[in-house]
Amino acid sequence: MTVLETSPRKPKPEKAGLCAIAVLGLGNLLRTDDGGGIHAIRRLQGDSRLPEEIELIEGGTMGLSLLPPIQGITHLLVLDAVDAGVGAGTLLRFANRDIDRLPLAKSVHLLGFADLLDSLRLLGQAPAEVILIGVQPGSTDWGVTLSPAVEVTLGQLVEAAFFQIAAWLEV
Repeated sequence: MTVLETSPRKPKPEKAGLCAIAVLGLGNLLRTDDGGGIHAIRRLQGDSRLPEEIELIEGGTMGLSLLPPIQGITHLLVLDAVDAGVGAGTLLRFANRDIDRLPLAKSVHLLGFADLLDSLRLLGQAPAEVILIGVQPGSTDWGVTLSPAVEVTLGQLVEAAFFQIAAWLEV
């Protein structure tokens, strides 16, 4: 895990020219900050800077139902709320196998996401790179608006997503 105070690190150039990139937003819009990943995906959808070839997936809490849209993806960027016990609104970055070491209790849908990654591995279709950029929730109570700390950070989460996409595209 890396706490993101600035831009995320650039990944290793392994798949030059062979990128099929998807951005997956996870979360529950009815549980305040747990919906941060979905709010971020919706902001990306409306941003003209997003390259046409990038697939955006509003995954919610769908778990294994996401298998078909993720198959064939070489680089997967996941945006989600992750409780790492740090200050509300803190951005966190997990890369590849670091995601497997996340305690499942840290997100209500990481169990479904872990199952999704395991299924892709069993099928021999796991992405070459998986990056999770999470935001520390301030609240996961019932409600449809983000807490002030996460609302303020949402723009930084979107910018971190753009930075990661650009790093993959320039490889």
